[in-house]
Amino acid sequence: MSIRGVGFTLRDAVALGQAAGPGTRLALGPAAEADIIAPTGLTLTPQEARGALTPASRYFFSFGNQAAFPEIESLAPALDEIAERSGTGFMLACVAEPRFHRFVYQGHLFQDGQLIADLRRTLTPHLSGRPAIIPYEAVAAGGTGLTRRISATREQGASLALLDAVDDAQCAALAPVLAAQLCAGGPAWAAGLPPPLATREPPGGRVAILSGALDRQTLFQLGTAREQLPLRQIDPQAPDIEGALAWAAAQERNFIISTSAPPDRRAPAATLAAEALAEIAAGLAARNLRHFAITGNDTASIILRRLGAGRLTLGGEWEGLPWLDAGDYKLLLKPGGFGGQYLLLNGFGPQIRLNDGAES
Repeated sequence: MSIRGVGFTLRDAVALGQAAGPGTRLALGPAAEADIIAPTGLTLTPQEARGALTPASRYFFSFGNQAAFPEIESLAPALDEIAERSGTGFMLACVAEPRFHRFVYQGHLFQDGQLIADLRRTLTPHLSGRPAIIPYEAVAAGGTGLTRRISATREQGASLALLDAVDDAQCAALAPVLAAQLCAGGPAWAAGLPPPLATREPPGGRVAILSGALDRQTLFQLGTAREQLPLRQIDPQAPDIEGALAWAAAQERNFIISTSAPPDRRAPAATLAAEALAEIAAGLAARNLRHFAITGNDTASIILRRLGAGRLTLGGEWEGLPWLDAGDYKLLLKPGGFGGQYLLLNGFGPQIRLNDGAES
C-alpha cells in the first residue's frame, strides 16, 4: 500500500483496507509491519495516533465510514495529533460521504438534507491549531485555483482544511487532490487509491453470525433471516453463555446469536451486550468454530480483542464486504445500515446459499 493508514474506528480501518484491496494488512494498535492501524478500543486515542505514524511517504486518516458521523469531541484530538505528527502540521480533509447522503456546503455538514454541524465552529474548541474551510466556489472551480487556495490556507497557519463537496461528482474530482497531500483524511474514497486489481474467493464453511448492531436495517435483516436460520436471542443483563454454546453445538448450518433489539428492549449499557457476545465467540472458538460474521462496529472491536485477533489481512469480498484473515479465524464485519433485506441469508461464501429464491 502506498500510504500509511490510520482508522478512527475498526470500521474505518477496514473500509480503507477494502479500498486498498486484498492482502492489505491491518493491526489493532501500532505495528510497524501493518499497512493500516485500527484502534485497540472503540475509537482511536491521541496516544495510538501518535504511535501509528511511522515514517511514510504520505498519511491518510480514515473516518466517517459509518452511517452515523462520529462525535466531534472524540474525533478532534485524533485529527489534531495526526496533523501535528505527519511532519507538516497540516491536514486536508473532506467529510462528505455520498453512500450515506452526507455532504458539506460552506463548511456546514448535512446528512439526508438535515444540518448536522457547523464544522469550523464545532471543531475550533477541540483543536490546538486553526481549522479552515475550502468553500464550494473554490472546489467547483477546481484546477490550479483550488491548488493555490489549499496552499494559501496552509501558509496562513491553518492546521486543518476542510473541503466542501455537494455531490458524488465533486467527491470523485477531489479524490486526486486529497491523494496529492502528505496528510489527508476523510472516508475511504478520499484516499484516492486506485481500484484493487487482485481478487480472492471468500472462504466457505459454517458461519456463526453474532449480531450486536442496533440500527433499523440490521433488525430488518435479522427479522428476515430468522424465518430460515436458527436464531438465539441473548439477554445481555443475564446472558446464558453455556446455554447459548450448547444450542450452537446442535446447529448443523449457519446460525445467529443476537443481542440486537429495538429501542424499547435494549440493555442500559451496550458494552454488556458486546461482552456477552465476545464470551460466546471465545466459547465457539474453543469448540473449533473459526468463521464469524459480526454486526456492529463496537461489537466487532470487543469480539476481536477477546479472540486475540490483533493482526488482520484483507481477503476475498462477499456482498461488498471483505473477509478478514486473522490466522486461526476468518471474520466478516457488517457495519450498521449496510446491505439489503436478505443479506444474512446469502451464505457468506462462494458456493453456499441458503435462500436461492431470495432477492439480492
